[in-house]
Amino acid sequence: MVEAARILVWFFRHESCGKCTPCREGTMWLHQVLDRIEDGQGRTEDIDLLLRISDNIGGKTICALGDAAIVPVQSTIQYFREEYEYHVKNKKCLTRTQAPFN
Repeated sequence: MVEAARILVWFFRHESCGKCTPCREGTMWLHQVLDRIEDGQGRTEDIDLLLRISDNIGGKTICALGDAAIVPVQSTIQYFREEYEYHVKNKKCLTRTQAPFN
């Protein structure tokens, strides 16, 4: 779910027009923190940082794109927080497996 949130946030970051600071900067920061977690460099406080960044975006943008961008982050943390915690603690994904190709 962490990777799914990262991909969705990348989309919103890419689609942001850049006119309002919360969306332009917020989606960039969300993506950077999610990248750090996915890359095994995440810190425990990054999970709450994602929620704080989301709070600074929601309801503060010109259009609904910013509000939509925070939904994947907030919902995956709400319902799959253990996956975020696993990423941070173990420096790898809880669900991703790499099957060998023979």
